Amino acid sequence: MPTEVKGAIELRKALRKFTPDLAKETQKEISGALKPITKDAKGYLPDSGSVLSGWLPRENSNGTFPTYNARLVKAGIGYKTSPSKPNRRGFRSLARVFNKTAAGAIYETMGRKTPTSRFVQNQDSKYGAQLKGNGKMQGRAIYRAYDENQGKAKEAVLKALKSAADKLNATAKVKG
Repeated sequence: MPTEVKGAIELRKALRKFTPDLAKETQKEISGALKPITKDAKGYLPDSGSVLSGWLPRENSNGTFPTYNARLVKAGIGYKTSPSKPNRRGFRSLARVFNKTAAGAIYETMGRKTPTSRFVQNQDSKYGAQLKGNGKMQGRAIYRAYDENQGKAKEAVLKALKSAADKLNATAKVKG
């Protein structure tokens, strides 16, 4: 779930400028918190044999609907620990788990708005994946892994930032 943390971007800039080793340590702690979510999310994705046959790559197909290739979709799930660009409302993410494939995004969110569509019902009957989460934070792989993580990753990221801030302040007082 999104959490608003004020001053975190400035803290990360100060860490890189004054204590690069502490900045790297903080990045490692954040990465350690996000790795279990990406690993679990990759495990929730079906293999190519578990999706509808019409969604698989076909020879001589000129269709524009993305095809499902399990290897590519699993490779498309990752995480970043660097701050993102501000969105249109001015918010930035400090750490994020993402899926960069179109087929993975379709699988992640299918059934969120139209759970009774034929595509969703056929896929669910073949590979009973379940949506987890609430509202816009509802999905079948990444959001499911995050939901089952029960906030441990969020707490670990916040703890890493707090400890980095404390260490930076302590070194600033010593040099002071």
